Amino acid sequence: MTGHQSATQQTIRKSIRIDASLNAVWEALTQPELMKSWMHDSEIEIVTTWEPGSPIIINVQDVSYKTAFTNAGVVLQFLKDRVLEYSHLSSLSRLADEAENYTLIRFTLQQEDDHTLLELDLSNFPTESHYKHIDFYWTITLEVLKRFVEERR
Repeated sequence: MTGHQSATQQTIRKSIRIDASLNAVWEALTQPELMKSWMHDSEIEIVTTWEPGSPIIINVQDVSYKTAFTNAGVVLQFLKDRVLEYSHLSSLSRLADEAENYTLIRFTLQQEDDHTLLELDLSNFPTESHYKHIDFYWTITLEVLKRFVEERR
């Protein structure tokens, strides 16, 4: 596929076991001050109420690239300690603010003995390049999240 052809039929599923309680993982996923520690290595601001239907806005001031960008979306599901789902569109994509251009991000948590299984489902990619970028980002970021949560214990 070229960069402008739709890649929406592809999905990505990742899972990771985190040696921490379900609540500790949930807090890292939903508390803006904690999210800043693992989401990006630049200065970020996260604005949301986590109410389904409300916006989620992540403003990034990327010092290394000397650029600022905004990741925006809508909270789709917020089931405490179980499911977090929201849509995502980065201003870096230069795509129109239309539903088909938003990627869906869904976290599902499950307590297993003394650790938490975190599953991540990613879908609805507007282009093949978005698919590749998001796959790369979340492969690395899930490991960063795991280290962050386990080191907070």
